Amino acid sequence: MAVPDKSRSRFFLIALLVTALIIVTLDLRGSVPGQTFRGVTKSVLAPIQSFFRFFYDPVSNFVSDAANLGRTSQKIEELEAKNAQLEERLSRFNVLSREVKQLKEVLDLAGAGRYKSVPARVISAGSAAGFSRTVELDIGARDGVSTDMTVIAGAGLVGRVISVSADTCIALLLDDETFKAGIRMEGSGILGVVTGTGNDELSLTLFDSASTLKVGDRLVARGSSESRPFVPGVPVGTVVAVDQNSGTLTKTALVKPFVRLNSLEVVAVVTGKVRVNPRDALLPPAPRPTPTPTVTVYITPSPEPSPTKSKKVNQ
Repeated sequence: MAVPDKSRSRFFLIALLVTALIIVTLDLRGSVPGQTFRGVTKSVLAPIQSFFRFFYDPVSNFVSDAANLGRTSQKIEELEAKNAQLEERLSRFNVLSREVKQLKEVLDLAGAGRYKSVPARVISAGSAAGFSRTVELDIGARDGVSTDMTVIAGAGLVGRVISVSADTCIALLLDDETFKAGIRMEGSGILGVVTGTGNDELSLTLFDSASTLKVGDRLVARGSSESRPFVPGVPVGTVVAVDQNSGTLTKTALVKPFVRLNSLEVVAVVTGKVRVNPRDALLPPAPRPTPTPTVTVYITPSPEPSPTKSKKVNQ
């Protein structure tokens, strides 16, 4: 077995070290040979470097992505969970905002009418009692609620209580076909009755066929004895269509309720007797009619012919 020549290896090592020192010294002094060597080296090695990068970079990126795949997937799951939590919080915030707004409106109406009332949240719509248009509220006998009490919202009349348990009650909505309530017309005080139709509008009947009734007239609850089932002065709705048929003893019309019955979340039950009738004071401000634009037409008179010109023409 041949023994490697250690002297020859030392010679090549010393030669490489000397060459490296010479190149570094020339480069530090800024001499032309150093610059030329650097440029030549760069020119020679640049294509080789680009060639290796062409194959190395995709492999390196693939290995890096494969190593981070598990962490990326976990990060996506965490972000999706946080996004779901934020959406749930936003939904709850929107619901609470609507409930607070409706609560303020109904308390403002009750305070203006001096109604003793208990706020309630709508639990569900419909009832097992066979009524088609009802809502279940989260207050009951323990809160002082009993049957035949008025249910109101911030905009006006909602209905009346028809069933009570210890902690809940059921209210019949005013658009139910079995609902009836006495009303009084704003200003004139003419009496009548509204009846539910099962649709978005109520049917109004006035007892005085000679009374004037037009679209835009508003009505409030007339009130009942001992304020049950209806307290006086609660806004009911606005006339949207009038039956023009003559020859009858009554006058009929369609009324749009002030309260949006399909979007109730917070209401109140009036639990006390009303001592002062608010009459028309609880009605919202009447809408102002839109002014009709007027067009002014200016007419410029044509000039009359002078007397001298007329004489010349006659001659």
